[in-house]
Amino acid sequence: MSGFTMAPKEKQPKTIDLPIVMYHQIFKCTKGKYCVSPDQLRSDFTAILDAGFTPVFMSEVIAWVDGKGKLPEKPIVITFDDGHYNNLHYGLPIAEQLGIKFMIYPITSFSEYSVTSGDHSNPNYSHLTWEQIKTAVDSGLVEIGNHTHKMHRFKPRFGVMKRFDESDDEYVQNFRDDIENAQELLLASGVARPMSFAYPFGKYSTKARELLIDMGFRALLTCNEKVSTITQGEPECLHSLGRFNRDGDYSTEKILNKLQNLK
Repeated sequence: MSGFTMAPKEKQPKTIDLPIVMYHQIFKCTKGKYCVSPDQLRSDFTAILDAGFTPVFMSEVIAWVDGKGKLPEKPIVITFDDGHYNNLHYGLPIAEQLGIKFMIYPITSFSEYSVTSGDHSNPNYSHLTWEQIKTAVDSGLVEIGNHTHKMHRFKPRFGVMKRFDESDDEYVQNFRDDIENAQELLLASGVARPMSFAYPFGKYSTKARELLIDMGFRALLTCNEKVSTITQGEPECLHSLGRFNRDGDYSTEKILNKLQNLK
């Protein structure tokens, strides 16, 4: 006997492809780049399930990357940006019928206006109030992320980007104040502290990413149209996640093909 022994094979980290789809508004008999009809939404949700996907929350994705949870064989994350009331009015009943989990990323200054103005609960233009956000979460099918307080604008700042008239220190302070304001308002509404962040307009920078990670955000969502690969034990894989905008002019088949990396 030679005494030679084979070195143990290194265990490869587990990886999963993670498609994320991005919705905005739901309008009856209306479609466009950032809105779908309830019928389109139902068609999409049904097709997603029929294709073998299982919708999950971003918190479940984060837990899996940390090695603390499980994911289905074909996970998908469904997101709604901006916190429109019609997400609750039209979207939640469809999700409840089909057992679909989804994320909402409210612009908290818009929610604040809905509360202080008293002008809310109109599916044509309103944004979710704090009570409505809590109602959505209490359904067990909705998780909330951060989409800024007042940085969802083109001017004088384009999203979370640094203004030309800000010093570096001013930018850091203004950035932190805005994002933390959104966090505190959402916490006050009775939901869990958001661990995921969606960049307004998909615009981001290295500095913004560094600040968000330092503030405790685990998953950062862009508008780069790609299926992301996530890996257990590699938290940085969550720092630039891709999303596919659900253009209302697409057919269900077209958006499903994008989510499956098909032509």
